[in-house]
Parts: sequence; C-alpha cells; structure tokens
Amino acid sequence: MRWALALLIMLSVANADFLLERVDVTVSDIQDDGSAKVHESIKFIMIGDYAQALYDSGFSNNDLAFWSTATDLKDVKMHIKPAKGDTKEFRLRPQPRTSCNPIQGTCHGELIMDYYVYPSYNVSEDGRTQTAIPDSGLFDVQHYKPRTAKFSINPTALSFTKTEQGNIIIDDNVYLIVELPRGSTTLDVNPLPVGMEQEFPARISELSWSDMILVRFTLDFEVEKSLDKEVGEFFSNMLWAIVNGVNSPHGYALLIMLIIIVGGYIYINISKRKMED
Repeated sequence: MRWALALLIMLSVANADFLLERVDVTVSDIQDDGSAKVHESIKFIMIGDYAQALYDSGFSNNDLAFWSTATDLKDVKMHIKPAKGDTKEFRLRPQPRTSCNPIQGTCHGELIMDYYVYPSYNVSEDGRTQTAIPDSGLFDVQHYKPRTAKFSINPTALSFTKTEQGNIIIDDNVYLIVELPRGSTTLDVNPLPVGMEQEFPARISELSWSDMILVRFTLDFEVEKSLDKEVGEFFSNMLWAIVNGVNSPHGYALLIMLIIIVGGYIYINISKRKMED
C-alpha cells in the first residue's frame, strides 16, 4: 500500500498538489416536507510545502469556490445542486492536517460541509399558502394514505459525475449514504447497494452506494405517523393559529369572542350542576 502511494505521488507531483482520497456524502434527518440534512466529508492528500501552506492559509476561509480553485479537485463541491432547492445553514470547516510524512512531503487534509436542503415553494399573492415547486428539493413527498407519506429521491438534485446518457457515476472512492427515518418502510431501491441481497429488506436504517453507475436511480420509502403524533401536531397547529389570530389587526376582537365563548361554556356547565344538585 505504501509503495503504491509513493508511486502515485511520483506520477502526480508534476501536475498536481492535491490528490483526492475519499468523499462521503451523507443524507440524514429527512423531514415531512422532504427537506434533509447533508453532511459531506472530502479527504485528500497534499503534496509539497506549497500545497500544505495553501491549505493552512485557508483555515479561516469558508468559501467553497476558494477551496475548489486551490485544490483543483472536481469533487471539492456541494454534491447536492443548490439550484434544485433552497440551501440553508451552510458551514464549511477545514480540518487540521494529519498523518504528515516529511520524507514524502505529504499530509492528509479534510473539508467538512454541513447544510440543509429544502424544496422551493411558490407563495400565493396573499402570502397565506405555499406550494412546493415540482422537481425541487432532494425528495418528492406524496401524502397518498391517511397519516402516511411516500418519499422519492430526486436524482436531478444530485451533483455527481454523469455518463453521456445522464446516469450518475459513483466513483470507487466516493460514497453516497442515505439514513432513512426511524420506522420507515423501504418500497423500491434501484440499483441495489453493493453487498445487498437481491431482495432488499423493507426495514433498513441506512443505504450506501459506491463504485457503480446509478442507472434509473430510484429510492422510494414511506413513513407512517403515529396517531399520538398526528393529534399532537393538530393541537399545536391550532394553538399557532390562535396566536396568529390574536396578533392580527382583529386580534383583540377575536380574543374577546374567545373569552365570551369559553366563559359561556363554563357558566352553562356550572348552572347545570347547580340545577342537578
């Protein structure tokens, strides 16, 4: 392994200062609206003093364009297309150099990116309703059964190398990982991750692809809400609607009406009890 790395460095030192080592793209925390958290780890080898000094100079730089230009590596990028949805809370954190070899003049570096991807929405003129724009975001969501939502991955949102036919290429040092919500049921996966049997299990917590071409990439799963959670969300939304109503221009009138209704209900119940006694 060491001699192979040394040979690779000798062949590359004339035209490259950075060599890609491994890329992990992990999708997790998938929400009801299809939004998700993305964590990317991009590891590479730095060759020579100049590359190491350039890496150190960028520690306070969270501009992805800077790192893409500095390393000249095609995978130093966001692997989820920002144009396919709303990207929020983006953070880029260079990690300290590790495993430095003074004889070979090499060090290992890593860039960590975290961000959330949301669908894009069309908002009505009055601002009261919003509709998800088709083909935006990382997952399409369909509520086709009571308390049950079906999630389908959107391959056009992925930014990996592609074939001439538009199929996604996952290189042998690149890993696409999807962590499914707890209690979800897997409906369809294509192609199957390496090492998975022909019949994938309906209950699985994580799927991973590497070193393959994703032809007609498909990932469908469904999540069923518990009745307790649905009831809790109903009352939470109702409380939120009341708060918004109170803060509206007619809020005081609504509040007075609410007090009269509640007061009347309490008075009627007290009167009934007195009559029964």
